[in-house]
Order: sequence, then structure tokens, then C-alpha cells
Amino acid sequence: MDVKHRFVRRNKRAKRILVDAGDVNVPEYINSLKSVLQEENVELEHIIVTHWHQDHIGGVKNVIENTENGKSCSVWKFKDDSSASKCLPVNISLKWLKNEDKIVTQGATLRVVHTPGHTTDHIVLCLVEEQAIFSGDCILGEGTAVFENLYDYMNSLNIILQLNPDIIYPGHGPVVEVICNLSL
Repeated sequence: MDVKHRFVRRNKRAKRILVDAGDVNVPEYINSLKSVLQEENVELEHIIVTHWHQDHIGGVKNVIENTENGKSCSVWKFKDDSSASKCLPVNISLKWLKNEDKIVTQGATLRVVHTPGHTTDHIVLCLVEEQAIFSGDCILGEGTAVFENLYDYMNSLNIILQLNPDIIYPGHGPVVEVICNLSL
């Protein structure tokens, strides 16, 4: 499955948040990202990683090294002490997130919601100004989600239900428009 780059863009100002950085060494992804940044005349202010899996965090170093403003970007990830989180890219300075933290850029605020199950460090991001979430791999636009812990995963789905999103931007697959009340 392809990881899409998802930008938080609420206005035409110059700063953006990138949610997940894709896999390591994927030139097509980097070229596409650079093209969008240039076309929209914007720069990255923050990169937020939804969880430690390689296809979400692996490309952080490539984004930092190959985008105009990459080196001054803040890179954020949920703090997790599991052994899996030791698999992070080297030489990347991470800022640690906690549940309910908020990351702000010009015109947009993302609220962190810890949603373990797929991984212990998984988060979704709520776009405060809209009823939208960036779901990482907790909810996919296609296919079936994989989880490390079914109990935690089901609890996380209930948390997402309570957020009552109108739109879900998944880490894989097409955008999900919610056209009715969700339930489990």
C-alpha cells in the first residue's frame, strides 16, 4: 500500500504540517512532495509521525535532507518506551508528544489522541478547526487494518467514534468521507 502525503492546509499561508513521511529512499515520494511544496509556495514547519512503522517514519531523514526548509522542521512522535520505538531513524532529533498535546501552524491546530492497538505508540490527529482526523493506520481507506493488540485497537476505534469525524485522512488509501453515524 502507498503512503500518501497528507498536509494540513487551512489557508494559503506559507507553513504546513506533514503527517507521516513515507518510507526510506523513495525518490518518487520526495519528488512529489517537493513539487507540491514549490507549486503552493509553502514550507514545512512540522512533521508528525503517527507511529514507528518504517513506511511512516522511514522517510523523515529524506524529507529533512531534500526539502528546502527541511532542516529547520520540528519532527514529532508520541513518546513510547516499547522496544519497537528503538527502530527510529538515527540522527533525527525528535520532539515527544503526549496525549492531548496540540501542534499549531498558521491557520491549523492538530490535537494528539493516543490510539494504541495497531502499535503501542499510535496516534490520530484531530484537525481542531474541522471535524477531521488523520488516522494513520488505525483506520485505512482500503483493506484491513493490522493490530498488535486487539483489545487496545477496539478501544481506540471507540475513541475515534467519540471524536465524530466528518472526514478521515488515512495513512493508506483514499480519503474517507463519513456520511452517516459511525458505530461498532
